[in-house]
Amino acid sequence: MNTLTGLIAQLPAAGAYAILAAAVLTESVLLIGAFVPTLTLLLASGALARAGDLNLALVIVTASSAVVAGDVLGHRTGRLLGGRLRTGRFGRRVPTAAWRRADTLMARRGGQAVFLSRFVPVVRTLTPHLAGATRLPHRRIAPYSLLAAPLWAGAEATAGYAAAPSFQHVITYGGPALAAAVAVIAAVALAAHKIRRPVCRQTIV
Repeated sequence: MNTLTGLIAQLPAAGAYAILAAAVLTESVLLIGAFVPTLTLLLASGALARAGDLNLALVIVTASSAVVAGDVLGHRTGRLLGGRLRTGRFGRRVPTAAWRRADTLMARRGGQAVFLSRFVPVVRTLTPHLAGATRLPHRRIAPYSLLAAPLWAGAEATAGYAAAPSFQHVITYGGPALAAAVAVIAAVALAAHKIRRPVCRQTIV
């Protein structure tokens, strides 16, 4: 386990929730976010909930709230920086591939990109910033942020809760696999919704 994970295991419940919220919120900061082990923390928090040290529902609510707040922060930061988002000291250190993936999501999905990118490390940090930099109104991404936050937090924390006895194994394999599965399901659901909407409009006409 890393330092943060070991720390929340030693803290009182209130301190553990605070560390979890701070870590998830920090992930929204460009560059720094790539180094915050939110996946491991959520899995560890779920495992601690299984042991009775934390409450699983509070873990999910805490992480979800931090996600939504972080997306707001990222959007406002991107709006403030505009074109300097990529060329600034931090932006230049973000891998080109990550920027490219975020660009592709934004171009194809707009506000929906915030939902889909929530399940992709690093890209989930960039997407709200890009939305702000391109002047996409926050109201266009807010519903997707509100939907993705509990799905992501719930999936990871529940994985840790369910497999607490083999926690180290879950950290290595289970979390990323579960996140990928949730992302695929989310993409299929959004695609189905997008296809259904024009059909409904034609029916009304």
